Amino acid sequence: MEFDDVTGLLDHPAWRLLRAENAPLVLGFCGTVFVDENVRGVPENVLVSRLDDQLYDLNERGMGSFPRPAAAYLTEWTNSGWLRKYYPPDEDEAHFDATSALEKAVAWVRGLPARSFIGTESRLSTIVALLRQMTFGTETDPQARIDELRRERDRIDEQIAQLLAGEVDLLSPVALLDRYQQVENTAVELLRDFREVEANLRELDRRLRQDVATAEGSKGELLASFLMDREMIAESDQGRSFQAFFDHLLSPQRQEELRGLLEQVHQLPQLGGRANRNLLKIPFAWLEAAESTQDTVRQLTEQIRRFLADHGREEDRRVVALVRSVQRHVAALDGRSDLPGIELEVPRVELALPMERRLYMPVERVELDSTAVEAFDDSEVDVSELFAGVHVDHEALVAQVLELIQASPSGQANLPTVVEKYPLTLGLAELLAYFQLDQVGLDIVIDPSHTHDLVYERVHSPGHSMATVPQVTFVLNEGGVTAGEVEQA
Repeated sequence: MEFDDVTGLLDHPAWRLLRAENAPLVLGFCGTVFVDENVRGVPENVLVSRLDDQLYDLNERGMGSFPRPAAAYLTEWTNSGWLRKYYPPDEDEAHFDATSALEKAVAWVRGLPARSFIGTESRLSTIVALLRQMTFGTETDPQARIDELRRERDRIDEQIAQLLAGEVDLLSPVALLDRYQQVENTAVELLRDFREVEANLRELDRRLRQDVATAEGSKGELLASFLMDREMIAESDQGRSFQAFFDHLLSPQRQEELRGLLEQVHQLPQLGGRANRNLLKIPFAWLEAAESTQDTVRQLTEQIRRFLADHGREEDRRVVALVRSVQRHVAALDGRSDLPGIELEVPRVELALPMERRLYMPVERVELDSTAVEAFDDSEVDVSELFAGVHVDHEALVAQVLELIQASPSGQANLPTVVEKYPLTLGLAELLAYFQLDQVGLDIVIDPSHTHDLVYERVHSPGHSMATVPQVTFVLNEGGVTAGEVEQA
């Protein structure tokens, strides 16, 4: 151990307890109540009453001066980290429990006096047995494990043969007492380890409550931090060992076996009255300590559940408040025509999806039956309508447009000028043909914002008709042909 490590431990609650002025009172009273009697969660009125009796007895015997009331001492010990004061669920009275620092101080002080008997043989046997388990449990060679099992079988067969021959090898009273002390010490150390595991979980609970109270980020970050700390404790060496011990302890068969063995050992005459009656209660003490640790874990889970529920309600209330605020603003602006606004020219692309096209519809073929047509006199039928189709010569129209463009100083001509120069002789069909002229070098510019009214003669009936058309301008671009070239073509 380094100098800096020892210096950092000077403020440890156990160290401060050993240096305290009232250390004998704290160690004697709390060691008896919480360690010797193995009591957890003592009500405040019970603890105050017992401490009052202890203080009165000490003052009467002249063992010291303790003028303050018992409640003041309990408050001081709680603030110093030697006792833990808490309120169990659904109870209004405070309860007290010892901390792991108090148990460590009590265990250290109890180990100071010289012991009349110090067992070493049982602990050496335990060390050898543990080493054998570790080497055998990590052996990967199947043949080596088979050889070890066969040696164990030979030893068992040898013991059976000795028993059949009437040779019974019994433990001596010294060896029996040695093993009993080791069992007793290990049982007490287990209870002390329970308090330390529970203290670690309570520290996690304290940090969680503090983070919840001062949380400014998202609840996901806080929940992830809590789960990481909880997983770190569960995956630690002491966490895994505690869980394995708890699972082993919950087995009814193993509980019954443990209680039966303790009863048999307690009745052994070789112990000579040195058996501790409290050791018979150790399985129940383990269960109580393990249940207390599990209660701490459940409190952590409940704290997380309440935190998530409270944050969910707060977010719901905030969303509702924002929606109502927007509704109030909209209602206040209803009917106003002077609201500021802005127009944006948003570019967009015209999309034509393949599935928007109509499906192919086959044309229904009509069967003509010419056998039912009766003969008639063709001299009485007027068939002129069948040959009244109008043919527009597009090349002639192009030549007329190019001629006007060449004669124009601006190098262009509009549709009214062309129609005025070359009146329409084929009616509407000829007018529509101007919109469909297709000649290399000739551009047609159509402006729908300006229109012209054109009058032309009807083709199949007397009179005139008028058509409103957009402004059409014919322009000869670079590389365009002339009217003479069109005539030659």
